[in-house]
Amino acid sequence: MSNKLPCNLLLGIQNVSLRVSEQEESCARNAAVIVNRLVKFYEKETNSSDPSKIMALVALDLAMCGLKFESEKTNLLENVQAENEQLLAMTEEFTL
Repeated sequence: MSNKLPCNLLLGIQNVSLRVSEQEESCARNAAVIVNRLVKFYEKETNSSDPSKIMALVALDLAMCGLKFESEKTNLLENVQAENEQLLAMTEEFTL
């Protein structure tokens, strides 16, 4: 028996039916809320209701967010690693 749950979402003007795990359901619904907020934002921003144009802008926005997040995460990890190396170097000074 499958542990997947049916998850019906409205994205812009498109209904989407998914089967997701119990753990993913909340994430999928929250993501749909974000997409729909962005749809409304870009409809107002561009004064357009062309679904193809609006969803393209939403996709671009979300992709840019993902790339920015990945870049910031990489920078943070590099900074943490550099600080850890500095701390290790300082502790080596105090060992006999």
